[in-house]
Amino acid sequence: MTRPARIGLPTALRPARGVLAVPRLCTTPARSSRDPTIRPHLARHYHVTPNITKPRLRLTANETKLTSRFSPSPFKDAAEHEAALRKEVEDLKELVAKLQKEREQLVAAKGGVPNTIEPNLAEREYISQDVPLFSDAKLGTKEIKLIPGPGSDNVKPLTLSRLWLRDSCSCSKCLDPDSGQKTFSTTDLPDIPATSNENVRLQRDGSLEVIWEKDSLSNGESHRTIVSANDLNLLYHNYNPRIQLQPPIPRTLWDNASFTELVRSGACHIDYNDWRNNDEAFWAAFHQFTKTGLIFLTNVPQEEHSVINIANRIGPLQYTFYGWTWDVKSKPRAENVAYTNVFLGLHQDLMYHDPIPRLQLLHCLANSCEGGESIFSDGVHAALQLYNTDREAYDFLVNIDVPFGYDKGGHHYFSTRKTIEADPATGAPFITHWAPPFQTSFPSKRNGIALRRWRDAAEKFQKLLEKEDNMYEVKMKPGECVIFDNSRVLHGRREFETSTGSRWLKGTYITPQVYRAKETELVRRLSKGKPWPLDSVEERSRIWQLERDMVERRK
Repeated sequence: MTRPARIGLPTALRPARGVLAVPRLCTTPARSSRDPTIRPHLARHYHVTPNITKPRLRLTANETKLTSRFSPSPFKDAAEHEAALRKEVEDLKELVAKLQKEREQLVAAKGGVPNTIEPNLAEREYISQDVPLFSDAKLGTKEIKLIPGPGSDNVKPLTLSRLWLRDSCSCSKCLDPDSGQKTFSTTDLPDIPATSNENVRLQRDGSLEVIWEKDSLSNGESHRTIVSANDLNLLYHNYNPRIQLQPPIPRTLWDNASFTELVRSGACHIDYNDWRNNDEAFWAAFHQFTKTGLIFLTNVPQEEHSVINIANRIGPLQYTFYGWTWDVKSKPRAENVAYTNVFLGLHQDLMYHDPIPRLQLLHCLANSCEGGESIFSDGVHAALQLYNTDREAYDFLVNIDVPFGYDKGGHHYFSTRKTIEADPATGAPFITHWAPPFQTSFPSKRNGIALRRWRDAAEKFQKLLEKEDNMYEVKMKPGECVIFDNSRVLHGRREFETSTGSRWLKGTYITPQVYRAKETELVRRLSKGKPWPLDSVEERSRIWQLERDMVERRK
């Protein structure tokens, strides 16, 4: 017979010795004890069932006191019993809070990952404030005009179409509360939904209220639409709150020294169990990852499906012709250079694929060979260095398309990419595409001079990528998993000797859209319901200048 599990509690929360409750019958098989009063540590989990010869102890999920037919209940009535239970719950909450505080102090003392994603001072300045911009609303023929408040000297009136306002109503009748999807078609609405001056007003909290008259979607009855002050502020800046894509979080561009320091501080490591089960630790680690594009998990179970569990914390996996997951092992007649034991230079994966995987995960299951160290380099950091040192070469890599392809086993993929993708407004690099093993021939009609110029510029970029000061090198151990941003971080591997051991990594990918969805959730957590800074040229320029200064200081 399988014995019931025992669940321990802190000594301070255990009932006093000999405290017994009213007897209760138990229809499940019972465990016996000669004298339950000498086992006070069982009091929260067992009760005594009537028996002809001796009491019996059983674990029950809904019982909190030791019961016996030999002793009366210590509580006079149900209310007193409930009050005692509530007291125990409050004591337990206080204990949990105390333990959490001690854990935070311990982590802080050791320089580990903080247990909070509270923005630092710079990020607080980066998060917008919710201040109503408008004080009045005027009804027009086809639109509603919002008038700026007295203190909004630089704010212009905001004009919103009546049709747009009715179509964008987010009440529970227009948006399904469970799915968040619209319950009607825009074509069901009239060109100019009907309302009147007295039914258009701005509330004290800055929100806009519109009562639609003889609403076609409400069987001719009135319908109420509310647009919050937050959403009006976003709309003023041409930022639709219903479809907005959050702007990127400011990045931490790194070289070997700066990333080594981050690793030493614990900022780029997280335990597997915390990643899976501790929301606070996960979001702190994910926030750090959005900045650096590189993070390591430790204490990962040595099971092939562990990499799936890690990836699913972010979102669904990306399927490619390699499958949902794949094995990086040395094997004969390999269809990919990664499946050999030779040196593998810095590169990004699947540059010929659409979409290119945004995240790559590699879980180390074995690495006992001599050699096989993993190497990483921040491509955006190197691109910024090139921008600062050779603007002409940088511009050439921004403007020339490079062909990438794969044609093996019936899989024929081809695409062209810019070596560096830059923001057209600011010139800032935000994505790199570098994969020499999968680069195919340039078009034969291309001017030879242009190809040589690209080759010269690419050589300068490659030297920066592979500069010893810019590369972070580590030999992964079994039970470790690395996650890196494939749109920015390049990876490679030293040669290894297959005769001295084995090397086995399990990998998977995540799409750009899945990653952006998780990043958006992070931004909303950081902003705590406030609008995130607008994706404007000014805001991008500010971030761009911060990143340039960061790289410039490392000269």
